[in-house]
Amino acid sequence: MAGTITWHPEENRLLVLRFYDEFLNTGDLDHADELLAYDVKQHSMLDLPDGWPGFQLAMASWYSAFPDLHFDVQDSVAEKDMVWVRSIVRGTHTGTFRGKAPTGRRFEIWQLDAYRLKDGKIVEHWDMVDIASLFHQLDLVPAEPDDLLTNEDA
Repeated sequence: MAGTITWHPEENRLLVLRFYDEFLNTGDLDHADELLAYDVKQHSMLDLPDGWPGFQLAMASWYSAFPDLHFDVQDSVAEKDMVWVRSIVRGTHTGTFRGKAPTGRRFEIWQLDAYRLKDGKIVEHWDMVDIASLFHQLDLVPAEPDDLLTNEDA
């Protein structure tokens, strides 16, 4: 494994918070690769693809469906090369989401994320998202419960 593990927990925590402030909460992912490794590994229940290009494309669809998407960080903790974040995610469904027409409804859900950092970049990401509540609040509850989760790892 080339590179060095970043063992400065507070620096890692601030880097992840910068990722939220400058990129996730602005929807401007054009330069998020400053903090996200090109080959970032995703362990996402939202079925996010591995790699920077796939992440950028997947998140663009979320910002299209929810232009006011916002992550309100409640807590963040760091230890060694890991950072954990608990956030409240809010948005308004004004664009197509997973093939569903806009409802105009607002949502508010919880999300837990874990990040592993190396050489000053996020190289691995895990999440737990209250996706059932999202579908319920948007009145998009699928007919089949299996439609809520699409990732085999979830």
